[in-house]
Amino acid sequence: MKKITHYILYILIACTALLNIQCSGNGKEKTPLPELVHAESVMFDHPDSALHILKAMPMPSARWDKENHALWCLLNTQAKVKQLMKISSDSLVRIAYDYYKPTNNARRKAMSALYMGDINYDLGYIEEAMQYYLEGKTEVEKTDDYKTGYLIMSSLTNLYLFRDFADYALEACMKAYDYAVKDSNSRYQMTSLGLLSRCYCISNEFPKAIETYQKTAAKAVELGFENDEYYYSIQKEIALVYTNSWKFEKSLEILKALPKMYQPSLLIGTNYLMLNQYDSAYLYLNKDLNTDNVYTKKSIYKALYQLGDTPEYRKYLKTYCDSLLFYTDSVMSLDKGKEIIAYKEKYDHQKLITEQQRLKLEKADAQRMLFIITICLIVVIAVVAYFYQKRLVRKEITIRKQSEQLQDFMLQLHEYETRLMQNNRYMDELQEQISRQEVNAEDIDSYREQIDSLQSENSRLSENIATLQNHIAEYTSKLDKARRDTEKFRSISEENLNLKQRERMLADYVVDNDSLVKELREKSRVLDDMEWETLEQMCESAYGNFVSRMQSICPTFTRQELHLCILIKLRFSNTQMSDIFGVSVSSVSQKKFRLKKHLSDSLEGGLPEDMTLDRWVAEF
Repeated sequence: MKKITHYILYILIACTALLNIQCSGNGKEKTPLPELVHAESVMFDHPDSALHILKAMPMPSARWDKENHALWCLLNTQAKVKQLMKISSDSLVRIAYDYYKPTNNARRKAMSALYMGDINYDLGYIEEAMQYYLEGKTEVEKTDDYKTGYLIMSSLTNLYLFRDFADYALEACMKAYDYAVKDSNSRYQMTSLGLLSRCYCISNEFPKAIETYQKTAAKAVELGFENDEYYYSIQKEIALVYTNSWKFEKSLEILKALPKMYQPSLLIGTNYLMLNQYDSAYLYLNKDLNTDNVYTKKSIYKALYQLGDTPEYRKYLKTYCDSLLFYTDSVMSLDKGKEIIAYKEKYDHQKLITEQQRLKLEKADAQRMLFIITICLIVVIAVVAYFYQKRLVRKEITIRKQSEQLQDFMLQLHEYETRLMQNNRYMDELQEQISRQEVNAEDIDSYREQIDSLQSENSRLSENIATLQNHIAEYTSKLDKARRDTEKFRSISEENLNLKQRERMLADYVVDNDSLVKELREKSRVLDDMEWETLEQMCESAYGNFVSRMQSICPTFTRQELHLCILIKLRFSNTQMSDIFGVSVSSVSQKKFRLKKHLSDSLEGGLPEDMTLDRWVAEF
């Protein structure tokens, strides 16, 4: 039984270690070449200089130096994308993508997925681009590379916006803005606010859209773009929101304040039409008829058709109607194809999300199964140890009883032997007196009767002594065997103690390799409710109902005190606890002091003076 338990322990530890090795990627990375490090350091501010450095250096060997070759391909692609160069194929960045995908370098995987998505999007492969962006989104969440996170989420936002996926676009845009704030990049914040405004527009949340556009304009002025085309485009979009909100005069006020070259004639004409200023509407609407955009022409002729319903412009009504029908048919033909593509993309996107959720569930099931196996093994060890201890106690009781019985037999044997010796001596004296004829003839019969009685008693004593000697021999044999069994069970008890120590090491090993615990040990942060619940369940499973036992000995525990006990049990330092609670290190010390006092008040006899809180919780 002991060997089987050992084998199970060793197999479980080996499987856990193998699982950890498989999940940890390809191991330690090499140090990049100095030229690559220099190029990457200037990439965001001077991509042209970065590209010049990359072209000037010898290309790393694709056979002997695969890591530096992959990084060279990735940085080349990054520099070209940042300079808006035309890239006809994803073959270069695919080398980096294929190299980094099986590794544990989340930052490089996210970057290569981003540029794979950008290139495929420019080439018109929208479905493939969306898949790469979503892969990059998953990987960048494991890093603190906020620039790459912003670029991935803003690219996803644009993809969703142009396909009217309002909910997806809003979620992606909020994440992009969050990355921009974390990166303290004002330009990224301005751009993400502009995208967020458009998300509110397509969701018909016009008050939020106007408010967010105004924040975007304020950020543009802060960056010195008040006379830039981007600033004027923001103003035009604000005016469009006011038009859609039926605030035509406010919209005209904003549009008229723009320089002439940036004033949109269609929107101004539409506002005049809605305000019944037909001559001005006719003048501005006709200005935009020279465009080649069928969507714009459709909108113009739709407005002109409404204008033709007035008496002075009714003579143009037939012309406007024919043109409107023509461009409406053209737009419907284009939209029909786009609608089919959009539905297909939405289906593929949902399919990809479902697949990712399935993979996460499978991973969670595997971890749960590992925990269940560990708990079952702990229970088996505990049961075996219990029965071994119980049997050992029973054996010790048997030995004690047999020892006491043996002592009783020895005392009786000594008593019988003493009486036998006394009887023999008395018989010898009587025989000697008879032989010397010191007694009268009348007393001889009496002496002989006494001698016969003593002989009879000696016979009985001899029988009793023989019986006792047999009992003593039997008990001595049993006692020796019991003592040997006791030594054996004591050895087993020591083995059980070793198993318990290994059990604790295994529980600590499983806990330390949990993804959330590893993440917190590497970079502590404030946890949400679901993550606290995960830590509670982990301590409950790995440490024998730790949370329930803590609550049972002190039902007045607050949630924060319970969370503090969990972090102490998981062996986090005071500094890590301060980051997780979002307080100072001195505040953590005060929390521990109050918790120890609370425990001392709740426990009978309180905590020993020489017992620290950390030691008590660790041994609980």
